[in-house]
Amino acid sequence: MKFVRSVSEVFGYSPFGALRRHAELCGKAIGLLQKQFEAYRRGEFDKVERLREEIDELEYKADMIKEEIRTNLTKSLLLPVDRHDLLHFLEVQDGIINYCEHVGHMVTFRRVKAPEKIWRELDILLAKIMETVNKYEELVDHISRLVASSFTRKEVEDAMMHVKEVEQLEHECDLVQIGLYTLLFNAEGMDPLDVHLMVEWVSHLGEIANYTARAADRFRTMVLGRG
Repeated sequence: MKFVRSVSEVFGYSPFGALRRHAELCGKAIGLLQKQFEAYRRGEFDKVERLREEIDELEYKADMIKEEIRTNLTKSLLLPVDRHDLLHFLEVQDGIINYCEHVGHMVTFRRVKAPEKIWRELDILLAKIMETVNKYEELVDHISRLVASSFTRKEVEDAMMHVKEVEQLEHECDLVQIGLYTLLFNAEGMDPLDVHLMVEWVSHLGEIANYTARAADRFRTMVLGRG
């Protein structure tokens, strides 16, 4: 006889707690990226390399959590949301830390020189991305409250407000990106290879924000599409 099991009955396993831990690793990875760029500007390239290794380790831990969720999310596990929606949400959220790892490696490729105003704008972009991911972590915090409240209307509405806030912050990241591209493509005296690499940095940093907004959208689909 096949038994249908609730989340709490599967040896205490909860995919929602694991999703939260995964999101926390994404936030930590962004923090390390900020430190990596700070070390880069100070010429502390040994530290840049160490931070790359730390980001790699976080990404590995995130992969382990992803595998844990996939392994335990069997068809007999009774969930308050659609299983496929949850897995798609996890896949997109994982893109956040994957792009953190990409940037962490790209920073070690070459020692570039750029005008101070470009570095300042890059700092602004990193700070805005950090703000976006922090707001996203607040959104993921809603999962436990939604489950505990059986998805009451108030909790759902609160969560949806956080989705909109994440999307607004991602739009603000886009605007900073556009400004950086303009500065880079009009920078006089910069080595073309430096320009190219910094453009790639900005592009991949933008993908971190994009994946954060996409994950928020998948969160919305997962919550509103249940039933």
